[in-house]
Amino acid sequence: MTDPIPFVPDRFRHAAAHYLTGRAAYSPRLIRRVALAAGLDGTQRLLDLGCGPGQLSIAFASWVAWGLALDPEPEMLRIASELGAGIAPNIAFRNGSSYDLGDDMGQFRLAVIGRAFHWMDRADTLRRLDTLIVPGGAVALFGTSQPESASEPWMADYQRLLDQYAQADPARARRRSDDWVGHEAMLMQSAFASIERISVVERRRVPVDALMMRPLSMSSLSRSHLGERLDELMSRLKPVLDAHARDGWLDEWVESTAVIARR
Repeated sequence: MTDPIPFVPDRFRHAAAHYLTGRAAYSPRLIRRVALAAGLDGTQRLLDLGCGPGQLSIAFASWVAWGLALDPEPEMLRIASELGAGIAPNIAFRNGSSYDLGDDMGQFRLAVIGRAFHWMDRADTLRRLDTLIVPGGAVALFGTSQPESASEPWMADYQRLLDQYAQADPARARRRSDDWVGHEAMLMQSAFASIERISVVERRRVPVDALMMRPLSMSSLSRSHLGERLDELMSRLKPVLDAHARDGWLDEWVESTAVIARR
């Protein structure tokens, strides 16, 4: 399935406040490896599409001369601007989405997309990026996951609860369906068909409070989807985590991944 998921500009309005704490951060080692692979040397321009609270654009700020970060959610942009103030003055955070990409934005060496590509019209986005990425430039899709071979004891029950409550979201069901076309396949059908994958696996210490915020950072588990069932989910998650925690902390394996696509 290649038809885009319907565009909902305020999909992450309720999730914005919880995103930075709830979602696993991208590994700094991965950022460095992608910057080197993309040939960034501090003189080029960066595009961060669906930037959310600015995790990627701020991480790449020291590798580029200037960056443009777009997101349709004003609250995400407010958080990103506050986070970037003083440490990433060369990043401009603006309201916008993949549907706003145009030649008036100029040219970019690297376009980064973190956990947002599935919300876009992927084929249309890649066509638009083809006019914006300079020769030799690249598109990089970022994500985080838990490696199955290195899972902690608490993770299976925790994820099972999230899946149980999230299954009512039609957008999530669509992405999990057998006919959903994966990102790499979409890239192979675009101008950016030369693909490589870089991943970094780390074992991290994570506070229980952060894991309690993770479902609040997901649109499929938002109050607008679940209503009072969100409170039920949260009450069921806490004992699962507390049963394995030591002094309020848990171990979590995180795989940070970037798919780099070039012409």
